[in-house]
Amino acid sequence: MLAALLHSIWQYQVFKSVVFRGGMAFLTAYFLIVWLMPYVIRVFRKKGITSDFITTPADLKPYTGAPPIMGGIVLILGILIGAILWCNPNQYVVALMLIMLSFGIIGAVDDVAKVLNKRRVESGREARKTYSEKADGISGKWRLAAQFAVSLLIVTGLYLYVDIDGHLVVPLVPLKTAYPYLPKYLFIPLMTIIIVGGANAVNLTDGMDSLATVPLMTCAMFVGIVAYIGGDTEFAAKLKIPSLSHDIKELAVLSSLIISAGIAFLKYNSPPALIYMGDMGALALGSMVSAMFIFVKAELFLPIVGGVFVFSVLSSIIQRSFFRFILWRKGRKKAERYRFFLRSPYHHHLQRLWTYSEKEQDIVSVWVILLNKLGIDPVPEENKLLTPQEVNSRVIWHMHLKSIWLFVLTMIIYFKVR
Repeated sequence: MLAALLHSIWQYQVFKSVVFRGGMAFLTAYFLIVWLMPYVIRVFRKKGITSDFITTPADLKPYTGAPPIMGGIVLILGILIGAILWCNPNQYVVALMLIMLSFGIIGAVDDVAKVLNKRRVESGREARKTYSEKADGISGKWRLAAQFAVSLLIVTGLYLYVDIDGHLVVPLVPLKTAYPYLPKYLFIPLMTIIIVGGANAVNLTDGMDSLATVPLMTCAMFVGIVAYIGGDTEFAAKLKIPSLSHDIKELAVLSSLIISAGIAFLKYNSPPALIYMGDMGALALGSMVSAMFIFVKAELFLPIVGGVFVFSVLSSIIQRSFFRFILWRKGRKKAERYRFFLRSPYHHHLQRLWTYSEKEQDIVSVWVILLNKLGIDPVPEENKLLTPQEVNSRVIWHMHLKSIWLFVLTMIIYFKVR
């Protein structure tokens, strides 16, 4: 660890400071990612590391092919090196690095499977599904099984060897009124579901340029602030939040690494994206941030500050459930015509909503009908846009702004509304 080495040479307390180390970790990850990412983009373009069915001549300039996937490998590397250099390698840091790497490997396997499947389709060895714009990876059931197996193994180790317990902070309820404790046979499954669910929610949201990046940053910022204040006994007592171990402050340094990785990634992932983080990055960062909420006893605040991720998952569940219900009650013709959302997840619904077309929509959205009955016009005709790039930018910024005010709302609830 570089900070410890510097302190052994020059006995300055600043080298032990969480704020100093967090700032240096931020700069380390940022410059490393900004330096490596252009090289990775060039190599991945040349090798065809993408799951999109878009083919262009290799010598065509400027590049008009599909953006590569697996950019998360650079983010993971930046965070890992930053943590090694500037974090105290305590139990929390080691556990989070293990979670990030484990889920990153599962995501990498899925990404590689997508690339290989795409090549099979292009070579004629496998037929392309007519409705599919991207190649499929490994089976969703196998992916979830691997995630639950890895998560359960890690979570059991966390409960046994890391200083965490089953106490939960309930939003809007003072600690003196309710600070419930879950025994291990309930807490371990809850932790497993939170980590796996958080990882997949981020992965599901990562369907448009930069869409998952800003919500990840706001979640990391919230956890970092809670860890820093909760790790100080006096601050925690004044603000009436749980007093956490002093070692938990290292999560503030890790939070700065995630925020730094997000800002650096936005240079290449903001619309139009040059590269995607892929399942590798989304699962790794999603699982890591979700575990951080568990460590600071803020599990129940994750659905609030991470509301963008939660709504992406819920919108997909609602859409599928509604389709099956109408299919059962009214038949396929009605089910194909009437959907709850125009598309799912919700950001794809917004895409359709913002796109201007002279033709009448072939799908009727129950959600839009409900809003109209309440006197709410989701998007007036004169505000709709023509080009996909304009639509995507509007939708992305719409979701980014939501993630920012959800962060502010969660801060108010956690620190003041008790």
